[in-house]
Amino acid sequence: MKNTILKLEDVSVGYGSKEIVSAINATINSNELVAVLGKNGAGKSTLINSILGFQKTLNGEIYLENNSIKKLSSQEIAQQIAVVLPRLSIVPKIKVSELVAMGRLPYHKVLKKISIEEQNLIDEVLELVGISNLANQFVNEISEGQLQLVMIARALCQDAKLVILDEPTSNLDLANQYRIFNLLNELKLKTDKSFLMITHEADFALEKADKIWWIENGNLFENIPEQMAFEHQIIQKLSNQNLTYDEKNNRFSTQKSFSKTIGVKGNSELAFWVKNALIRNGISVENNAENHIEITENNIIFEGIKFETIEEIVNFVQHYEKYNCNGSE
Repeated sequence: MKNTILKLEDVSVGYGSKEIVSAINATINSNELVAVLGKNGAGKSTLINSILGFQKTLNGEIYLENNSIKKLSSQEIAQQIAVVLPRLSIVPKIKVSELVAMGRLPYHKVLKKISIEEQNLIDEVLELVGISNLANQFVNEISEGQLQLVMIARALCQDAKLVILDEPTSNLDLANQYRIFNLLNELKLKTDKSFLMITHEADFALEKADKIWWIENGNLFENIPEQMAFEHQIIQKLSNQNLTYDEKNNRFSTQKSFSKTIGVKGNSELAFWVKNALIRNGISVENNAENHIEITENNIIFEGIKFETIEEIVNFVQHYEKYNCNGSE
């Protein structure tokens, strides 16, 4: 049975007497990755600041492993919650290993000399996050993606049960965003820790998180990703475009009117991208279409013609009058 790491009971957060999010009842259990989603201004940061004790709650109680956060000192909170910010305001000219070691500060009045046990922990964390090779590099000389991994390592070195991450992927490219989400999924199991992450990457969150906290209209809703996506239409609401679910192609897309219809035979990655290009250009892809493009791993064949690129086949279908919107000649 999982232990409850964080519990919010009838919590309301806001500024002064103004409530931003009201009557929150939610939990984070051990070994969970929880993603906080919501539009800008919904109250995500206000909630996190209240959990960290930076601002008082307007109502209710927040518990860290059955202890009311109101009764804990800032040092005690720091020993139980670690924080990863999206970026450092000033990047210090110190070595990566030294920045990671700063995760031990909640256990020292002054971090002068770390123990052998703490050094072993630092080495273990660097290995776990996959940045042992960066240990002796200076922090101001590494990439944004590497720096974010270093900050996660520092948080792990703090050895808190809960790690809160504030938009850890906001400044990263797609590859590093994916790496961070995968890493957190691995760490929750390997380290016996839980992770609470504010993010705008809804697609990754819905795929990787164990639970979603969705904040909307002053309320927080909690459930597994699939239930939240279905009940609250998260993908559509976070998109600036009018997205609808396309049952035929099992995907969300903007509403389109299709001028032509064609089929695509093949299950390779190339087939996936050909379908994507056709749909994007107003050509419906249907299994029961009268005419089909044949695609193998590296070949695109239509009407006995072999096409070298995706652009060529799309242009051909677009301008070939033989195929109208319902696939008939």
